[in-house]
Amino acid sequence: MDERPRVIAIMGPTGVGKSRLALQLAKDLDAEIINADSVQVYRFLNVGTAKPTAAERAEVSHHLLDILDPDEDFDVCRYSTMARALIENLASHGKLALVVGGTGLYLKAVFHGIFPGAPSNRQVRQRLREEAKKDNGKSLYRRLQEVDPLTGQRLHPNDLFRIIRALEVWECTGKPVSALRREHGFRERPFQALKIGLNLPRRELYDRIDRRVEEMMAQGFLQEVKELVKLGYGPQLKSMQALGYRHLLEHVTADLPLSEALRTLKRDTRRYAKRQLTWFRRDSGIHWFHPQDVHRVATLAHQFLRLSRPTERFAFRHKS
Repeated sequence: MDERPRVIAIMGPTGVGKSRLALQLAKDLDAEIINADSVQVYRFLNVGTAKPTAAERAEVSHHLLDILDPDEDFDVCRYSTMARALIENLASHGKLALVVGGTGLYLKAVFHGIFPGAPSNRQVRQRLREEAKKDNGKSLYRRLQEVDPLTGQRLHPNDLFRIIRALEVWECTGKPVSALRREHGFRERPFQALKIGLNLPRRELYDRIDRRVEEMMAQGFLQEVKELVKLGYGPQLKSMQALGYRHLLEHVTADLPLSEALRTLKRDTRRYAKRQLTWFRRDSGIHWFHPQDVHRVATLAHQFLRLSRPTERFAFRHKS
């Protein structure tokens, strides 16, 4: 008999409706939600991350939200350790965990492991940081594309933290990060997992992304970024290079017109969603649904957990 804890993951591109469906499913299954968004772990980054509201958190317990200040270091290894411990602890108390988010590497690390930490060298890292200051990391990104094209394709050109780390690994080991990942094989299977993927037709998804940006601005996203700057959190931080924050920082600190910042934010969010889908589609174990297929998702979840039929409230279709 397989005694590994059962866990359900809800994943998909940004803006598709993961949080809404997860909240409904969690209430039906008496489950708790574990965040799998790499930016929602930071305090004060609320509007731009579409973080669950206080009311939503009162309805369902959420974990791994607001656990760090924006200037604190965090990585996938720490995330995986914390998320796995939470899943185990919930299971020991008879509770189901829903792991919800769009950060593919976080989800992969929880369910399949991650290769052991590669060697690091402080002197190499500092030299690469100094190089990055000369042209905002453009030459480093080009170098990464040459020595590790797979990692270069996966990372955004502005993701200096990970670009520098990948080049540091290359210089220390002579191997690209992508090769180390292949060698590891991600063969760990600590849980019995049901993976639910949400997606929409491309045009519909992109329209939702554009509307979401406008809604965030109406909710005070720009003011949130200004407050973060006042608190001393600037563009040099990994957290502040996140999607949306880096765009509005250019407006706040570098006089980029707001209209241009929003145009590039919408464009880059659409591109990010496309990269997310490319990542998730590599996993043949994901069951894909339209976000309005609530009843079908609930039925599959109940089958997975060997429960009775889902409650009637899942028969409705929520608005997109």
